[in-house]
Amino acid sequence: MQNLSKIDTPEILPLLFQPPLTIADNCPENAEDVALTVAPEVEIHCRFYPFAPDAPTLFYFHGGNESCESFNSVAENFIRHGMNIFLASYRGYGKSTGSPSVASLFADGKIVFALATERLKVLGYSGPLFVMGRSLGSVCAIDIVHAHSEMVKGLLIESGFCETAPLLQAIGVPLSSAALAEQEGFDNLRKIAEIKLPTLIFHGSKDCLVPGAQAEKLQSFSGARNKQFFIIPGADHDTVSTTGGDLYFQKIKEFVNTVCGVNTWRQRRRQAKGGQTGESA
Repeated sequence: MQNLSKIDTPEILPLLFQPPLTIADNCPENAEDVALTVAPEVEIHCRFYPFAPDAPTLFYFHGGNESCESFNSVAENFIRHGMNIFLASYRGYGKSTGSPSVASLFADGKIVFALATERLKVLGYSGPLFVMGRSLGSVCAIDIVHAHSEMVKGLLIESGFCETAPLLQAIGVPLSSAALAEQEGFDNLRKIAEIKLPTLIFHGSKDCLVPGAQAEKLQSFSGARNKQFFIIPGADHDTVSTTGGDLYFQKIKEFVNTVCGVNTWRQRRRQAKGGQTGESA
């Protein structure tokens, strides 16, 4: 188990975790709010947007200044592309209780994933599972896939980072406090190097918080044989999906389809041959 005492400090945590000041109580009719208990008196607020029971399900972990309540429009795009999406807010974010820390980020992520997958199974959702993280959420996504690779089909990262110290310095942590050994922080490089599952990474060309070199290093360390890396021209740290627009969601859908063996060129060729055979008969 990692010793996170050097990063879970009163000096660092307020810079790392910045929950939105307002909470929009606007669960759409086609979504469901779910409260998952992760510790005594601590509930994580989640939101599930269903498409179909046999469709792929994307577990999405948001950035450090967001909550799942702010993702209605993004979720609608995932639904439009044939995916279920399950979002979870961190402790102290949105309607989630408790106070955030790096230790709870790791622990809660794995607990939420376990409870949510069991809940979906009971409800009859049998499609393949993918895990995605944006910015700080990439920490959760990488950690969950590293721990539960047997349950997951693929990993997706947006605006992710590879090393702890540069991120801490970028958000304003003094150099003396940011100079941590990687095992005392997020340890993303070691974990992603051990992940063999298909991996998709997006990054903005104008990201000033996490330079593109960080994303490139994350991609180069990835242990996946099937890995894709896209730079979105003109996008900054927080505008990858909006700047990428429909192409962004299409690339995700193509990645998911390829991993699941849907609409590959081999399948299309077999279907074409089958159609020709049927016509000649």
